[in-house]
Amino acid sequence: MSECPCCLEVLTPALLGLGGRRLAGSCGLCGDEVCQHCLRSGSPDVEVLFQNAGPEGTKTPRASRRQACASCLWEALAARGGTPSFPEPPGRRRRAAQAACTHPRAVRWMRCCPCCGLELEWEAEHGNPLCDACGAPSHEAFNACWACGESFEEKNEAQDSAEGYALDFDCRSRRCEGKVAWLMPYCPWCATAQRWRPSTEESAPACAGCEAKLEPTWAFCTACGEEAPLPEECFSCAASLDQVDCAARCEHCRRMVCGDCFGDYALPGARELLLCTACAEELGARPLVEEEPPEPEEPEPPAAARPAPHSPWEVLGVAPGTPLAEVKQAYLALITQYHPDKVAQLGPKLQALAAEETRKLNQAWSELRQRADRGSA
Repeated sequence: MSECPCCLEVLTPALLGLGGRRLAGSCGLCGDEVCQHCLRSGSPDVEVLFQNAGPEGTKTPRASRRQACASCLWEALAARGGTPSFPEPPGRRRRAAQAACTHPRAVRWMRCCPCCGLELEWEAEHGNPLCDACGAPSHEAFNACWACGESFEEKNEAQDSAEGYALDFDCRSRRCEGKVAWLMPYCPWCATAQRWRPSTEESAPACAGCEAKLEPTWAFCTACGEEAPLPEECFSCAASLDQVDCAARCEHCRRMVCGDCFGDYALPGARELLLCTACAEELGARPLVEEEPPEPEEPEPPAAARPAPHSPWEVLGVAPGTPLAEVKQAYLALITQYHPDKVAQLGPKLQALAAEETRKLNQAWSELRQRADRGSA
């Protein structure tokens, strides 16, 4: 454990026998092991607390071990209408938040809820392995057990995202090697609070929700999660963003630029990003030129004379008879170009065009996959 569950202060060893913060004992009611600053015993309030603890209490300690944590004591005094002489412990507020949390952002591979920090029960799925060391449910794509850390000696490559969460930031705990996503209050692996810090710049814009200072590269406030207000001017050309047709956030520098200052670019390795002009030059990216459809020279022919629709092979850009595995790779490479996140900042017409292309790709892939299934049958 890296922090006290009552005061949430980081546990530190004493220096030359002085100072420090360590675990001193367990609360007789909730059972949490807390530090010496949060463990209360011998006071009249503690005695009354244990006298009122009936059969429904989590524990009924001996008279010599009547000691409670500050969270339980604060909660009991407040429930009786009293005014505690000390501030509400942060751990008590977190405990209340955990009780009310429905874990909306937790998915099956997380050990802890990223919203409230509560440790979750993760049941094994059909066909998935178990950890040989501790028996915890695992997954075939894991390189180590999420419960005990035992290595599986696997070499599965780390993914950029999991279940839709982009894991771009290191957990702030030195003992944890996990990754966290933007604005997760707690690490989904070790439950360490992340404590995202607002900007310290005097000229930084303020959040409309909580007035915390924001960096110009942030899409959301780090203090309350509210969507950050858009800047007034384009970062590249200083054009007013209220008067331009469209604007987007560069996927490299994260700054907002107008439609004349960003575009789709390809990086070495066939990776495609939405970049501003400055970042494209810095990264040496090449622009993706979209072929404009030719203007019709003649009236549209009747239905009987119209050309046949493109085959699924042509839609996916592969030759007929290509193995299904290679067809899938081509499909995934194309479908990512029209992902909603890629076109969220574009105009309605371009978004509609991306949706239509996505429909064609999905239809072509589904048809070829069904053909392969019928052929194998």
